[in-house]
Amino acid sequence: MPTVNIVEVARVAVPATAAPPPGDSSLLRLSALDAPWLLVPLIQRVLIYEGQLPPFESIVSSLLASLATSLARFPPLAGKIVFLPSTGDVAVDCSGSELDGGVRFIVAEMDEADAVKLSGHADHDVDTFQQLLPELETNALPAEVLAVQVTRLRGGVAIGVALHHAVVDGRSLWMFLEAWAAACRGDTAAVAPSFGRAAIALPGGDELTRSTLRKYMPCLPLATGGNGNHREPLLK
Repeated sequence: MPTVNIVEVARVAVPATAAPPPGDSSLLRLSALDAPWLLVPLIQRVLIYEGQLPPFESIVSSLLASLATSLARFPPLAGKIVFLPSTGDVAVDCSGSELDGGVRFIVAEMDEADAVKLSGHADHDVDTFQQLLPELETNALPAEVLAVQVTRLRGGVAIGVALHHAVVDGRSLWMFLEAWAAACRGDTAAVAPSFGRAAIALPGGDELTRSTLRKYMPCLPLATGGNGNHREPLLK
């Protein structure tokens, strides 16, 4: 079985000119609707590109630069999910920099794995696909929201993403990937999404959120009952 070789691990943060100011304004508190998803398996996807591609180093450089641009529109993805013991809340802290936050960006190679076979075979090589995905620890808070792995294959490149389900669902995942692809092409005209929770007023407000968190995770900041690195089935 092909084995992945990790070449480099970097951090990609929201550009300083676009990052929210430090302090409480950089916290996006999760609501009672978000709380149950803290224990749900990760969202994971692998995108495989084959054929005539630019040099791998050029691809990595372009992906790094465009990811930073995209995170300016999706700052929670560069944050960490944290527990606030003073209030009992859980929030996404978007104030991190490249030193203590940002998206973990892994550069890897798996030259023995063939991109054409991986993308075209009806029976997916699950063991190989697992190696094309970055690890994302969710057993305790603080926890990363997003990690990316770019892997050189024989005849192509794989981009694997892992995201925390409490912050991202399937639709928002593809919104982000489409914005990242557009930024990589040089198109920066996409409209920034809204992450506010005020549009849905829940009865009980903050106390409902805290009681829901205590119900699902009574041992915070440990995610008791969580799935850790459990991986949901990959989709073609």
